[in-house]
Amino acid sequence: MLTRADLLLLLVSAIWGTTFALLRESLRVIHPGELMAIRFTIAAIVLGAIFWRRIWPVKRRWLIDGAWLGLWVAIAYLTQVIGLATITSARSAFITSTYIFFTPFLAMAFGAAKPGLGDLVGVALAFGGILLFNVDAGFALGPGELWTLGCAVSFGIQIVITNIVAKRSDAVALSWMQIVVCAVCAWVFVEGRGGFQAPLERIPWGVLIYLGVMATALVIVIQTWALARTTPVKAALLFATEPIFASIFAVSFFGESMSGREVLGGSLIILGVLVTEFWKPLRARLAL
Repeated sequence: MLTRADLLLLLVSAIWGTTFALLRESLRVIHPGELMAIRFTIAAIVLGAIFWRRIWPVKRRWLIDGAWLGLWVAIAYLTQVIGLATITSARSAFITSTYIFFTPFLAMAFGAAKPGLGDLVGVALAFGGILLFNVDAGFALGPGELWTLGCAVSFGIQIVITNIVAKRSDAVALSWMQIVVCAVCAWVFVEGRGGFQAPLERIPWGVLIYLGVMATALVIVIQTWALARTTPVKAALLFATEPIFASIFAVSFFGESMSGREVLGGSLIILGVLVTEFWKPLRARLAL
């Protein structure tokens, strides 16, 4: 059965699902790099203010693990931003979601929990569901796609490394460190492209506060804590439910509709999660 950690990762996916429509509107007035810089800065300030007693004094292990994780998260977001300069957001979302395919192999490479046959079947089903969600996105191997593939691999590495280091470091301190590293990297990127350019009066501050507090600070703390208590492959499968929640949010609040293809895709993703969850118990029962 799904554990508390698994259910919390589903909550993370649900929160991420609410961000697609909000990001789409925000990116009309602010560059993705600038949005990332503000988002992670807000998250760092809020998390640091609330949990400063758990963060200070910073321990050497937290600093190393958090900086290492933050570097991979920053690489993931920045390569996604660079890719978005030449490909559509739909294609970017699809290619980014391919981290579910890379995660089992990355888990083996980093010595994390080795995926079983049930895990691989579940990943195949969920990946098929993701393909149905993004069949219109198209795919080619241009520079933008390659940058975004780097984003997918980086997210996969972040999932696997978090599974390892979160077992030895405090979840809040680890989360704060990686958020700070991401914020610094984002501001360096912004300065590298000529400084902050978005008009302050046009920035949707309410949306950015939500993204910073709920979709970054809260989500990363939950994710860090939960990833230490499940396997990287199961986590990737649970994160694959994100487009389902995104569609539900868009239907509920933005008047959009789900196509039959998206319903089928969502069903395959859920089936993939269920296959991974019940594969071993079912095999044990059939063996009796």
